[in-house]
Amino acid sequence: MTNNFDFPFTVKGEPKHVGRVITPFHSLNKAVSGSGNEEFGFPTNTWVEIGSPKTGIGKTHFVSSLAGYMCNLLGTKGISYLDLEGQDPNIIYSSLKNSGFTGVFEWVGGKSESKKDNTDEQLLDALIDSLYDDQIGVLDSIATVAGVSEQEGDIGDANMGRARSFPMAQFSRRVARALRVRKQDDIPTVLFTLNHSYPKIGAIGFAKQYDSPGGEVKNNLEQLNIRTEIPYVDYLSTGDTKKSGRFEDDGAWIMKGTVQKNRSGAFGAEFQVFIYGGKGVHVGMSAVIDCLAGGLAEVKSGGKVVMDGQDFGLLSKIVANKADDVEFFKPFMNELKVTQVDTASERDEE
Repeated sequence: MTNNFDFPFTVKGEPKHVGRVITPFHSLNKAVSGSGNEEFGFPTNTWVEIGSPKTGIGKTHFVSSLAGYMCNLLGTKGISYLDLEGQDPNIIYSSLKNSGFTGVFEWVGGKSESKKDNTDEQLLDALIDSLYDDQIGVLDSIATVAGVSEQEGDIGDANMGRARSFPMAQFSRRVARALRVRKQDDIPTVLFTLNHSYPKIGAIGFAKQYDSPGGEVKNNLEQLNIRTEIPYVDYLSTGDTKKSGRFEDDGAWIMKGTVQKNRSGAFGAEFQVFIYGGKGVHVGMSAVIDCLAGGLAEVKSGGKVVMDGQDFGLLSKIVANKADDVEFFKPFMNELKVTQVDTASERDEE
């Protein structure tokens, strides 16, 4: 990374800067970027939390797809997945397959001989060890982590928050060290943790305020926090009418992400990806949605998608029939590449 600043002091040593990769998702790359042309893209050696106040948003689809792409881009050995929620493995496998993932996928944990085997603390330790073993880690989810006192105690026992916050605090510090060590060794990795958000009790104000499990140590040490939802947007129809991002007939939807925290860049940026249920994030449809959201294309009267004067047909038909047509999506992806170059030039000028 080039240092463009003229400091009035002497710097000894060279810090390890955040590495970045360009994912196939344009608005995601832009949303999680830092400043300057060399800081465009998704940060590596980073702890990323993906949360939502609702279920059924597509967090598992999104993280599985993104982990697969990241593994391919970084050249890591594989993915270690700690599933504490009991997700449908076929969703994870299909999302990975459609990302082009060809590495080793490992479920963290195994068959337990007793309730004292494979405690959540032991499983968290194993997940951290995988980061040292050239793998990308996934924890699904923080909200499900329970300490030994909660697992072995009786329902109704008062643990006063320690059952989750204490092991998560230890986990957080160990994760921070693992990512730091890997960065110092120039070995890229990423940890994805999924989480849920709950309304704050007694919060003042008209807008709902949310908090997520895991404790303050986790909140302080994670580098990137993304809140997800299925939005209502105005770019799917003509005029100012907002339309749901769900395509019910096709089991598909738009997932919107908002960057709540970005230690290596700005926060508050938004992105969108397109998900087919049971299949994961679709690169081509995500490009179409990025072009619509960015004003590079538009939905005309009758629901037709038009870009640069070319009619690409009804949006509903594109969603239903074009998923396997790679050539169809190339104009949208090429348009975004031009936009990416323009964005980089603007960053350099700033």
